[in-house]
Amino acid sequence: MVKQRRWRWIVGWAILAVLVAVAASGLDWPRVLSAASEAEAGWLAAAVLANASVLFLATAEWLLFVPAGASVSARTMFSIVAVTATVSNGAPLLAGHVTGVHLLATRGGLGPAGGVSVTILDQIAEGLAKWTLLVIAIALVPNFEYRTSGMTILLGGPGLTFGFAVLAHRADFLDRLAREAGGRTRALFGFLSQTVHRLDAIRSPGLFGLGLALAIAKKAAEGLAIAAIALALGVDLLPWHVVGAVLAVSLSTAVSITPANLGVYEGSLVLVFRAAGVETGLALALALLSHVAFLLPIAGPGLVLESLRIWRGLREDN
Repeated sequence: MVKQRRWRWIVGWAILAVLVAVAASGLDWPRVLSAASEAEAGWLAAAVLANASVLFLATAEWLLFVPAGASVSARTMFSIVAVTATVSNGAPLLAGHVTGVHLLATRGGLGPAGGVSVTILDQIAEGLAKWTLLVIAIALVPNFEYRTSGMTILLGGPGLTFGFAVLAHRADFLDRLAREAGGRTRALFGFLSQTVHRLDAIRSPGLFGLGLALAIAKKAAEGLAIAAIALALGVDLLPWHVVGAVLAVSLSTAVSITPANLGVYEGSLVLVFRAAGVETGLALALALLSHVAFLLPIAGPGLVLESLRIWRGLREDN
């Protein structure tokens, strides 16, 4: 069974590689490389800094969502967020979420239920941030093409928030189910009850609102980074172009198909930039540089921090 899955994985990647090679063969790569090489370093640095701020905003957001009575230092939380971001941008679907829960439970000292509660609140805030971005896009972007998938967010974001808010205020209901159930069902309801009891932030509109503001600020930082890359290449993007680009990336990369969303990220941006009137070669250069400027500050710090941690551990063992 394991061998079959491995072969499917290998065959799938081989097919994907062939498709990418065929698609790439028709592109004017000299034009792409020429445009990328002429990018202004100052704007590229600004894009990297804008994306780097996402990790700090996420750290502040997760600190707000720590259950009442628990405490995690800002330094520890930053390392947890950084490593989680690295795994999210290089591993299969949900691996980043699992990593975040594990690190929050162990290094953060929150336990499994506490780790899950922070992750739930983060995902609710992320969903509402995309909801906000979608509403702005519907208002600003002409011929908006994400209405079908967007409706899922329009309906699901507030619905999910409302559902967990109700659960958080009625945690005693799960307590009763846990007491009345038996066997594994009792253990399951017991864990759910512990998790819901730790959703303290959602019981406080002000606290959760601040966390949501930070989640929206992360999207704004991504938009500023894309705008900075465009300026580095001498491309003038209108505000709705930037909104459309951030939304396209958010929707197309919601389900990770390739490591670091390679190809998916670029493809979604190229579609938006072409719709904005940017010629193909320049649009691809803009998409490639945007992805690099995103990955370096988002996935890089976690890789460095975890490598240093492993190296220190090896030195202590010796």
